[in-house]
Amino acid sequence: MFFKKILQNAVIFITAFLLEGKSPTLTYKQGRVDAVDLNVTDKFDSKVIDVNTTLLPNLLIATGANSRIESFDKTNYWRLGSESMATWNSNTDLWLNSGSALFCSEKIQTIKISTTESNATFHGRGTIIVEATKNGGFKFIPLEAKGTISTVKGGTKKIVGGRMLLVLGNPTYYGDAFDIDIMLLLKSSRLINAFPNTIPTFKKIGLAIYIQELKLKGKYDALIGDATTNENLQMWKFGKNNDTPPPLSKKPKSFLKSFFIGD
Repeated sequence: MFFKKILQNAVIFITAFLLEGKSPTLTYKQGRVDAVDLNVTDKFDSKVIDVNTTLLPNLLIATGANSRIESFDKTNYWRLGSESMATWNSNTDLWLNSGSALFCSEKIQTIKISTTESNATFHGRGTIIVEATKNGGFKFIPLEAKGTISTVKGGTKKIVGGRMLLVLGNPTYYGDAFDIDIMLLLKSSRLINAFPNTIPTFKKIGLAIYIQELKLKGKYDALIGDATTNENLQMWKFGKNNDTPPPLSKKPKSFLKSFFIGD
């Protein structure tokens, strides 16, 4: 029953693929990555996917623990973090069920971002992290970016690099905004530092860090956590002993399988 609900939510966001543009292609994979065909609704049937797989709109992609993927072409970089589930309706349209993703482009584009409850449109260029929250919304985190974000109820907002924005509800509106420590996020985020390729905007992120330090004259010691409801946002202390990522799992397991039916 739970599996069918996930499929129903995903199918809602599968739009006209031919009208939206081409699908991204998996160019890098670490650990175990599974996919389930959303067109098959009568049974659970996942398969392990590998590099050069086209991430079609009918595929729900799931990364296991310490697993991640990357897709890049001449204009767009996409990354999906560990223990995440997502569907790419096209190379400019992401549906994120859980976990985190990164988008990066030096070209001005219009990018659609959706989760189980909320959706927004980013128009511009830059490097953005998106994290799904338990309330069905997501955290929109521009490391460095120029452009706007738009929602049905919240209207259009200008993006500020280093300022996280909560995107909530259906119809979608904006929650609180928080200035985050870009350097701290850069050190702790595996979406940035756990890939062999360097994103093309890395120098721009460095400039954003320098500008933020001049403006804020100090660094934060806290990270923004999950949002379990639209009114409740978690925060926690980022201690000095926690800045080293835990070791990778030697035996990656299927996150998709364990999520739906257990190990």
